[in-house]
Amino acid sequence: MGVVVLDHHRMVAQAIAGVLSEVAGLHVSRVCSSVSEAIACIESSPPRLLVLDVELGGECYRDAVDLLLQRRPDAQLLFVTASATQFRPSPDLEPCTIGVVNKAQAWDQLLSVVMPWRQDLRDEITTTMQGCERQLAAIQQLSPREQRLIRELGCGLLNKEIAARLELSVATVETYRKSVAAKLGVSGSELVRLATLHRSLSWHEGSPTAA
Repeated sequence: MGVVVLDHHRMVAQAIAGVLSEVAGLHVSRVCSSVSEAIACIESSPPRLLVLDVELGGECYRDAVDLLLQRRPDAQLLFVTASATQFRPSPDLEPCTIGVVNKAQAWDQLLSVVMPWRQDLRDEITTTMQGCERQLAAIQQLSPREQRLIRELGCGLLNKEIAARLELSVATVETYRKSVAAKLGVSGSELVRLATLHRSLSWHEGSPTAA
């Protein structure tokens, strides 16, 4: 379950990350103290959950949020802010917001939001896996480069971005995608869904794959 924490005060961000990691059992992949840092992280590997404050030293949190939802439409948001009593997510963000937590209160409030979300996500992964067991197992039989392609697809990267990471041409990446889809017996759109599920399953098992 990939999580990124964004807070202008790095020590606060690290404290939040510690609670999420040590108590809630989530994998915090990055702690960021600026929107630009979060954007770079999202471009590299968009998380399933972004935990953030709305007061970021003059920076606009929407820049990171909008990019995340563009890269990973199933991503969700958790606002942890001293402005919790006044802040409400805009209507377009409400469907993907799991909660607004008061930073000034005990971390129990944070856990009361995160723990049910964690269980819901586990149930979602289990349900989605039904009918995909054969394809997920077949991924392990792919070549190392083909498995890397699956990982990059699961991060929501475009062909040109994958090509740059793997030091291949865009045409070669497209060929790889068609070949992998054929080996797994899925269509092009199903391959992206399968890659996303494979990545989510890796986070769920606590063994995230390096970007």
